[in-house]
Amino acid sequence: MNARRNDLIRLILSLAIVLAIAYICSFFFFKIDLTEEKRHTLTPATKDMLGKLEDKVFVRCYLHGEFPAGFKRLEQSIRERLDEFRDYSNGKIGYEFIDPYESSDEKTIHKNEQALYEKGLRFTRLTYNEGGAENSKLIWPCAIIEYGSKEYPVQFFKSDMPEPSDEMINSSVNNLEYELTSNFNRILKKERSSIGVLEGHGELKDIEMADFLGSLRNSYAINFVQIDEKINSLSEKLPGFTHRKNKFDALIIAKPDSMFSDKDRVLLDQFIMNGGKVMWMVDPVLTDLDSLKAHQQTMAMSNEMGLYQMLFEYGARINRNLVIDFQAAPIGFDTGPQGNQRKYEMKTWYYAPLIFPGDSAHPIVANLDPVKFEFASSIDTVNSNPDIKKFPLLVSSQLSKELMAPIRINTSIVDLGIDYFKNGATPKRIMALLMEGKFPSAFRDQLGSALRSDTSFAYRDQSEPTKMIVIADGDVVRNAVIEGQNGPQPLQLGFDRYAKRVIYDNKEFLLNCMNYLLNDEALISVRSRTIKLRKLDGGVVQANKSRIKTENTALPLVFVVAFGIGQFFVRRRKWAVNPVKKGT
Repeated sequence: MNARRNDLIRLILSLAIVLAIAYICSFFFFKIDLTEEKRHTLTPATKDMLGKLEDKVFVRCYLHGEFPAGFKRLEQSIRERLDEFRDYSNGKIGYEFIDPYESSDEKTIHKNEQALYEKGLRFTRLTYNEGGAENSKLIWPCAIIEYGSKEYPVQFFKSDMPEPSDEMINSSVNNLEYELTSNFNRILKKERSSIGVLEGHGELKDIEMADFLGSLRNSYAINFVQIDEKINSLSEKLPGFTHRKNKFDALIIAKPDSMFSDKDRVLLDQFIMNGGKVMWMVDPVLTDLDSLKAHQQTMAMSNEMGLYQMLFEYGARINRNLVIDFQAAPIGFDTGPQGNQRKYEMKTWYYAPLIFPGDSAHPIVANLDPVKFEFASSIDTVNSNPDIKKFPLLVSSQLSKELMAPIRINTSIVDLGIDYFKNGATPKRIMALLMEGKFPSAFRDQLGSALRSDTSFAYRDQSEPTKMIVIADGDVVRNAVIEGQNGPQPLQLGFDRYAKRVIYDNKEFLLNCMNYLLNDEALISVRSRTIKLRKLDGGVVQANKSRIKTENTALPLVFVVAFGIGQFFVRRRKWAVNPVKKGT
């Protein structure tokens, strides 16, 4: 009886301890994430942002219903992320999942579709096999964030391909935290930073940068601007202020091909002196691609824009050369018809270096896939200045070489082997450079005293603390454009026409650059995280289908039965009555 009473007391005490621990833990939120890439852990930047929410936020997600396993995984991942957001926001975030096709009435369904489309959401037309039959349906992998009286659309899956791959869905899972965080940042920001996109010097057209600019518009105000030697084009003089105030927080200069006038350069210099950030994407050497395509050769000539001396004064020398690299993107050469199709032979296009960020510690390039350049040049750091810090962001490989302009471009370069690059290599050439600090004016020794003393011009010979990024390739931001049914249509930046999918991280790199320039490092840390997709081998699974089913069904039962039998014998031995020996 004493033994049973002691066991009962121990049981009661154990339950009391467990309940006490559970009650104490209910006042604290914590989790243990044992995954290699911490996939179930929000970044510190996201946690900090969620802690700043003051009012209630409600998320309506429309990825709900019956569809293939890949999108069910995406739906479950969204639900888990929203649960985490709710926990770290102290319950300020609520959500619900809605099936737009729950109704059986066609008119109601059409009304739902129209309403979602008008809110800025886009559907994906999905084709999949089920039970040997091909099915097609529309799904809405998107959500509306409601905050106060405003609504913010969020698109979790952005491909129009009817049969998305596991990699595409995994990419969407990777970007969930970024998509939600960037939109929550829009909610918290009372005023969006503004970006000016420079025009008037042969820069890339809007449609040629449509994918990059479209992504920027989610977080920033985008305006196209021409300087045209107008003093108020980039800044304005406000009454009572000694210095001029910039109209834009940052400026994008994308592949100009003509000369900047002296007045335009002075105004651009003073924009920087007043604290403006600039992302320079310039081609020091121009190549006639039409001539190359028609004749398999052309000449690449120096592109004189009047900007090189300015950049030299700031601390960067852009060389009039082309960097060719053994580590480069592929190109297909048409070798003639094969049946009713054309046959292409894949070669390495050494004029299109692939830059792998590697183990760089800078957040701009952390965890990026290769960035594709084409007919790009190198950059040297010059004019050592203790007030300016310089960080090479992207460099060529060990097997790269420089060709000085003018350069004869010929498609026969694809026939060269690795020995050509080993002989006379110029490795690790800088192709993208970050500079930050206080920059000297490029015109401090050139302007006359009258302009220096003009209070309306408000000349400054040293900048406020600011940043700039110099990229020696104007095409790094260019997306391909194809002719569609409704006219020219831009493709995604980083899209490879041979792989038929996005494989280069040009857009992520450029977005990181702009986020860094505008002090949005939080968005960089969220975007740069990577969650690996560990897929099962379909062939192995199919070949061992019966064995896997049996093991998954039988082994748990065997384990439970074995545990029960073991417990039976342990208890029997423990509570067995020992026989009384004679003579005791």
